[in-house]
Amino acid sequence: MKQKSELRHSVGNLRDEVAKLYRQFPQLHFSYTDPERDWDSGRVRGLLAQLLNVKDPTHAKALEVVAGGRLYHVVVDTHITGEKLLENGKLQRRYTIVPLNKTVSRCLPNSAVQRAKQLVGENNAHLALSLIEYNSDVTKAMGYAFGSTIVCNTMENAMKVLDWQF
Repeated sequence: MKQKSELRHSVGNLRDEVAKLYRQFPQLHFSYTDPERDWDSGRVRGLLAQLLNVKDPTHAKALEVVAGGRLYHVVVDTHITGEKLLENGKLQRRYTIVPLNKTVSRCLPNSAVQRAKQLVGENNAHLALSLIEYNSDVTKAMGYAFGSTIVCNTMENAMKVLDWQF
């Protein structure tokens, strides 16, 4: 009984923490009403920001800048799902929908990433996409948000890579 009480207390504390974070970052709160009967909620993957994990927290700010507002786009399985969600999902605010069946994943060629690493060092430049973890079913959405950017460890190295590209 004591363990059950402690676990309930822990769950309550965690719920309070989640609520606090949602108040602090309201853009991370996404909710909708099922747009039709027998709706499969698995068709809506969720906010892009909630579908990834940053491998190394030191890269978090750079990745946030890379993705920008795309972090708050809603990833869905198809454009049909997106239409139904927009029409009948009773969304509380405006969202950009990213349908996986229509999204084009933009990814720099490996040769460009390798060239950047040659310019500034192996551990000083990374494809932004390589700095995150995600489920394979949302690969297109992650490529859309992170696939066309190289993240460097310093501004000086970023300028070297930028000068080479142009």
